[in-house]
Amino acid sequence: MNNFRQWFSSNKENGRRYKARKMKRVFQWRRYLDWQNLSIEDKLSVKRLLLTPFIACFLIYFINKYVLTISFLIFIYLAFKKFENINKIK
Repeated sequence: MNNFRQWFSSNKENGRRYKARKMKRVFQWRRYLDWQNLSIEDKLSVKRLLLTPFIACFLIYFINKYVLTISFLIFIYLAFKKFENINKIK
């Protein structure tokens, strides 16, 4: 234990001190409940966090419902692009 203390104190004195950094906050539910005192960036991050599952569910529903239509439109678009330049003289 004494060896560790000596090593720690020697490293501390050699300039390897802790530099204080500004840490970014992670999700803290209690802080987000106090909506009036949040900054604009925090409010935006809360909105993104809470709306992401709803948007994902909507996208999954939309893709499942219209997968044949979407694939048909993509097929038509690719076919049109492929044969678009076939009549031009090279």
